[in-house]
Amino acid sequence: MEEPRFIDTHAHYFDKKFDALPGGASALLDSPDFRRCVRAVVNIGTNLENSREAAAQAARYPFMVTAVGIHPEDCQAYENKPEALDPDVELPHLEAWLADAGARRRDKIVAVGEIGLDRYWQPVDRGRQQAFFEGQLALAQKYGLPVIVHDREAHGDCFDTVCRFPGVRGVFHGYSGSAEMAKELVRRGWYIAFGGSLTFKNAERVRAAAASVPLDRLLLETDCPYMAPVPHRGEINHSGYVPDIAAVAAGLFGVTAADLAQITGENAEKLFHLSVFLPDL
Repeated sequence: MEEPRFIDTHAHYFDKKFDALPGGASALLDSPDFRRCVRAVVNIGTNLENSREAAAQAARYPFMVTAVGIHPEDCQAYENKPEALDPDVELPHLEAWLADAGARRRDKIVAVGEIGLDRYWQPVDRGRQQAFFEGQLALAQKYGLPVIVHDREAHGDCFDTVCRFPGVRGVFHGYSGSAEMAKELVRRGWYIAFGGSLTFKNAERVRAAAASVPLDRLLLETDCPYMAPVPHRGEINHSGYVPDIAAVAAGLFGVTAADLAQITGENAEKLFHLSVFLPDL
């Protein structure tokens, strides 16, 4: 019997961590073993420079699409990153890219992301993060694109912000909020994605939130090269580990891994319109 094939809705294959693998990310993505369990990958930028790298990778792989955007960690300064980004400079560049329909087709852009708020890494430049988040939600609304939201220890502020843009929909990735907030996001038309944390020993709250999400709003992801699932903790994560995440999720819903692959695949197609760019999906 053929093993189920999954869509990884959140990956960062341009990340330098993949250089530690023999042959780097290219060897992994070219591997027949990889394709046996992976139908498609959404390769997601965190700033304009690596968003272009993500698009260049997607151009090389017929199973890969791109999301472009500016992450809350990338927009501000930290001790080891002294330069903060200026929304008045960066957002017009992002808009010029998104406004060009030909460029969006060429670069297989399916979403604005990864965007959002992060209250974990200190110090937090709240004003700058908020300006980038709202500015990119406005661009997504203007150009009719879904968004991929990063929400780390900023659940209330993220929820309130997306509610101010009622024309925008998308996915809260690597979800770590409450079951109650997940239900409200779903009611408003959002998708919820879960990754490696679903498999962690002390992640009962995450599993409870996942179990509260209707199957037709559930997505699976890796956030690779980070957040490897059990039993691969400490390894460089990649899309080939989605089945380990799916095994836990399938148990929560009482379905098979094959059922989950089909359902979450259909959800990813609906949200990102993948077949526009991946005709062999």
